[in-house]
Amino acid sequence: MRNINGSCIAIGNFDGIHVGHDVLIRRMIDLSNETNQDSIIITFKYVRNDLKKSSMNMKYINSPYSKLEILKSYNVNEVAEIELNEVVSKYTPEQFIKLLVDSYNVKNIVVGYNFTFGHKASGNINTLKEFQDKYGYRVEEIHPVKYNGIAISSTLVRSLLTEGKIHEANTLLLNKYTIFYDELSIDFNKNIGFVDNKSSILVPPDGKYLVTAGKKEYILTIASNKNGAALIFDKRIEENKDIVFINKVS
Repeated sequence: MRNINGSCIAIGNFDGIHVGHDVLIRRMIDLSNETNQDSIIITFKYVRNDLKKSSMNMKYINSPYSKLEILKSYNVNEVAEIELNEVVSKYTPEQFIKLLVDSYNVKNIVVGYNFTFGHKASGNINTLKEFQDKYGYRVEEIHPVKYNGIAISSTLVRSLLTEGKIHEANTLLLNKYTIFYDELSIDFNKNIGFVDNKSSILVPPDGKYLVTAGKKEYILTIASNKNGAALIFDKRIEENKDIVFINKVS
């Protein structure tokens, strides 16, 4: 049953949940407490790669499952995924706003300064503000959180990871960069994992990395080929352990 006072939502893609996302979500939670409204985190589920904001086959920092698990750790009233299918992905900004209002009885919306929505990302925070009187909600903008003078974003984190700058990326992420065991095909006899090129998961570049799996440390060598990336452990790897990246060693 929905709260009669409506809901306060934080909305975003939230890939690679970083300190900027954390500021946004915690502000939404504080505002929901101030207004006695339900606290809801809303994110997106892409049903096809070509419906992503980017036409490129962009790799995820977090798998959709791990992203949801991290978001649920905030203990909000609800974590919701809006499926961006062929219909919803073509919504005008106003149609998308109406979806939020009708589905979640939204009274407060907290978003980042660079939030876009609607068909071809044609809506932004100014669009949200333009319709707030018509649909009876208020918008709060979260200004950029900066690292070394640069606004923290999923794009920045993704860039650092693809350059092998693990320590810098981990400084910005709430949790150290992790490849989860269910995202890997592992040959436990040979201590080798494999991530197929078709996977949507980001894999750091070739090189040696200090990682942990469970309570053990390993030196992990990443070697890519035309089919994907091999992850070669320097000693016996235990089953069903997530691979947490600490730093690049060479």
